[in-house]
Amino acid sequence: MRAGRTYKRCSRCGKAVTTRRCGVCGSDRFSWTYRVDVAPEGALREQRSKGGFATKAAALDAMHGLQSAVASGTHIEPSRRTVAAYLEEWLPAIRREVRGGTWTSYELHVRAYIVPHIGRLPLQQLTRAAVKSLYATLADSGRVRGGGLSPKAVHNTHLVLRKALADAVEDRVLAHNPADGAHRLPTGRPEMLTWAAEQLDAFLASVRPDRYFALWRLAAMTGMRRGEVIGLRWSDVDLEAGTLRVQQQRVRGADGLTYAPPKTAKGRRNIGLDPATVAAVRAHRVAQVQERIAFGPGYVDGGLVFARPDGSALDPDVVSQAFERHARRAGLPRIRLHDLRHTHATLALSAGIHPKVVQERLGHSSVALTLDVYSHAIPAMQADAADRIAALVDGVG
Repeated sequence: MRAGRTYKRCSRCGKAVTTRRCGVCGSDRFSWTYRVDVAPEGALREQRSKGGFATKAAALDAMHGLQSAVASGTHIEPSRRTVAAYLEEWLPAIRREVRGGTWTSYELHVRAYIVPHIGRLPLQQLTRAAVKSLYATLADSGRVRGGGLSPKAVHNTHLVLRKALADAVEDRVLAHNPADGAHRLPTGRPEMLTWAAEQLDAFLASVRPDRYFALWRLAAMTGMRRGEVIGLRWSDVDLEAGTLRVQQQRVRGADGLTYAPPKTAKGRRNIGLDPATVAAVRAHRVAQVQERIAFGPGYVDGGLVFARPDGSALDPDVVSQAFERHARRAGLPRIRLHDLRHTHATLALSAGIHPKVVQERLGHSSVALTLDVYSHAIPAMQADAADRIAALVDGVG
């Protein structure tokens, strides 16, 4: 790196001076400025300068600090780019690096929660205090129609912002990530909404005449995710063996609705079916064949187990809305379609089914995760275990 230099400037007119008084305006007040070439030897000159130092020693210290940072690769080029401008570049750049649904979530959090509050701030002036203030604002009044975001929603916003700023550090736009440690994952889990066995039975009885009865029963009796049920193909189902294999799911991505494999290897799994569910799926297949014949040449045969009457794929949100309408008409407590998955797991564990089996049916990465998520079912397991052990021991005598 080429050497830099320092010189005096007149504090009144800004002219460089070499004497005790400015030769232009006569002022005896001046400050020190440094100028340094930050380009490597042999490259085109690339100078940086900074002034306003009270002494030559202060200017030299700052210049040497810059030279050292450039030499070590830790120098960050000053920029006036705002948070919003950076995020507008960041979102398209990572679009192909993450799953479609993940990118859509990133975009939502950026546009709805981050940019409206801190988008105008210069990126390099963003502080940890400003980031924490953002989270406090979102918790207090983050919703578009009034009210604050849930702790989990605030934390999800934090995860998006932290990743974006981490990429800025990686790209040498920021020296450090001001979002690091600015928010903690909320302690405790929100209360899980599930149905009791009697309520689930009442729901299934109420939807038996529905065209998608097999869909509702399959979701309830397997614990499959919404996208997994909607993405199920006939080629993934073996009704003779009473099993199915989860191979894909229907998801809403950056380019609309599409299909994607399960997120993890554990998500690709075999699930056993009970005889009543097998019978429901068989009946559904017969009805679907009749629909195909009635619809004629315009039928869209995508090989899906559950589809519209014309064979085209279902919209996950429309299916969720239909489920909520059915539950409301049945007079049952309000839960989401995804809560059928929680209901399945809770009932299975409460019935004494081994947690490893429940984990495999749900596609969780570990038994520990299953037991952590459904810890509310453990007390019933404990009581059952105590009764069984007592019966075994007391029966000996």
